[in-house]
Amino acid sequence: MTLKTFLFNRGIFNQIVRNVGWVALVYFVGLLFALPIHIFMMAENKNWLMYHQTGRIFDIGSIIQFPLMFTLPILLAIFLFRYMQVKLSVDYMHSLPLKREALFFQHIIVGMVVLIVPIAIMAGCLILIKPFLPISLYSFKHVAIWFAGTVAMNILLFSGAVFVGMLTGMSVLQGVFAYVLFFFPAGIFILLMFNLKYFLYGFAYEYYLSYSMNEIVPFIRSLNWETRRIQPLEIFIYIVLTFIFYVLSLWLYKKRHVETATDAIAFRPLRPVFTYGFTFCVMLVGGAYFGEMQQRMGWIIFGYVFSSLLGYVIARMILEKTWRVFTGWKEYVGYTIFIIVVGLMFTSDLFGYESRQPSLDEVKRAYFGDHIYYFENDTESEENAFFYEKENIEHIYLFHQQLIEQRTYTDTENDIRHVVIGYDLKNGDRIVRQYTVPLNIYNQFYAPIFNSLEFKKNHYPILRTNHFKNVLQIKIGSEDKFVRLQDRADIESFLTILQQQLLNETFDGEIIGYRSWGTISIVYEKYREDSVEWKKSYHLIEQWLQNRGLLQQARVTANDIAEVKIIRNIKQVPIYDWTPEMIEREKEKIIVHDKKKIEQCLQMAGGGGGDYIVGIYYKNGHIDIQSFSKHLVPPFVD
Repeated sequence: MTLKTFLFNRGIFNQIVRNVGWVALVYFVGLLFALPIHIFMMAENKNWLMYHQTGRIFDIGSIIQFPLMFTLPILLAIFLFRYMQVKLSVDYMHSLPLKREALFFQHIIVGMVVLIVPIAIMAGCLILIKPFLPISLYSFKHVAIWFAGTVAMNILLFSGAVFVGMLTGMSVLQGVFAYVLFFFPAGIFILLMFNLKYFLYGFAYEYYLSYSMNEIVPFIRSLNWETRRIQPLEIFIYIVLTFIFYVLSLWLYKKRHVETATDAIAFRPLRPVFTYGFTFCVMLVGGAYFGEMQQRMGWIIFGYVFSSLLGYVIARMILEKTWRVFTGWKEYVGYTIFIIVVGLMFTSDLFGYESRQPSLDEVKRAYFGDHIYYFENDTESEENAFFYEKENIEHIYLFHQQLIEQRTYTDTENDIRHVVIGYDLKNGDRIVRQYTVPLNIYNQFYAPIFNSLEFKKNHYPILRTNHFKNVLQIKIGSEDKFVRLQDRADIESFLTILQQQLLNETFDGEIIGYRSWGTISIVYEKYREDSVEWKKSYHLIEQWLQNRGLLQQARVTANDIAEVKIIRNIKQVPIYDWTPEMIEREKEKIIVHDKKKIEQCLQMAGGGGGDYIVGIYYKNGHIDIQSFSKHLVPPFVD
């Protein structure tokens, strides 16, 4: 090959500009419509000027700004290095008297100029039009931040697309791999968390998913720039990542063989990585899909087997560029053995995760709830699920111990409850576990916790206050029927009764959470609002409303109902599968017209699973389907 002594070639430079110069033009025109033109259009709208917050340049024309930012840098990288993916052009380019380093940097420099120049011109335009705007939408500092953030994101995506372009010999795969590169960290983490819960008993996957994975996806993170200021550290990280991508790209470019053009993976040692990695990801997607849809281990294993086979075949087809890949299964057999060994390691609790429980002396406070939210969001003004009293911590600890020692599973969806148990230790560590527990076991341990004063104060913020001066109004009822209290005397009286009702409440495992008239919403000053479920067992609340003639306005009564139809649910069909047509088709049913009996039905009907299905036919034509549990049935039914 001819000695490559020249570091710059004007002909190559001109050719590159002719090939990709249009990207700069498209970017400039897009930004022109997104910012200056859009600003002048919106300047005629007084409402827009009033509500648009100063300095949010990313919020202006974002529907154009962000799509351009997320697509043009990657397209530019594909077009710039398109010659590497075509055999004739790569042979020609590498036969020129230019070092590979020089050729690489010429393309990189042109690419960066194409991206940065339109942004720089637009920043200048924003500064020039600023004096002509009716109000101050932004300052010079805001323009500088917009310029720095836009440039940083553009060159990061561009460098990432260049990097993956060195790994593949196909332009289509370069584009796909570029997006995969930036979404992969969050995507693989989510898939792993979803799948680990099938093999680790008690694994609190929601706790780990509660961390914002969006923070590590540049595309999603940049969308937050509309409402959140860019931090200098963020821009610095993007610049460092850009530099790393460029260094790796140059190293790969120098190592890459010209004959790998049109190959799916340009470096032979990386082909098994692609095959197994693709197979693994597709397998995780399949396992998560069948696991969420069916909730059965048999279906989950089927999902793993089917999806891994599909992923392996597709990966082989991409590499071989043919569908005839149904020979040579040794690699898949090896992969299967490895996955089985890893799966057995988790199911056998080799690492002691499932049986780990701190000693009571180490526990500072314990968490007990049905979801993970309040474990991560512990605020005094909201509902709380942390317990400090020794007696309650012991109850939670014993419950957790029971779950570890005697694993009990159930296939009956209506008879289970989700439980989250966590500990904040005195040394600062946190332990959290998540279980699905049969109701009979759950209720046994839940009752003493529920009946404690600490639980009630945690669960009902209204019990933590002794005065109600900051309460503006109370709404009692549902969407269809409700009453609003705004008189100060009524508010004070009602909240006093509500506190007494909540303090007197005792646990009844058979009906908790199933029977409700609606919600009690308490609106405070400074736009704060608390809500309490208006359970049908709250007789003090009902009596208070009855005494003031407000009950008819606040909830459904027998006066609103035309008739009630009751059917024995022999086949235990879930309540959400029942329709009015199904009720009408049933031959054996009880039809109730008596108002007293209708009121009894309303009092006892709920939304949980039950032995009887109750069709409630309103006078206005609406039909509501509820149920009677086996322990709460009107006497005239049996």
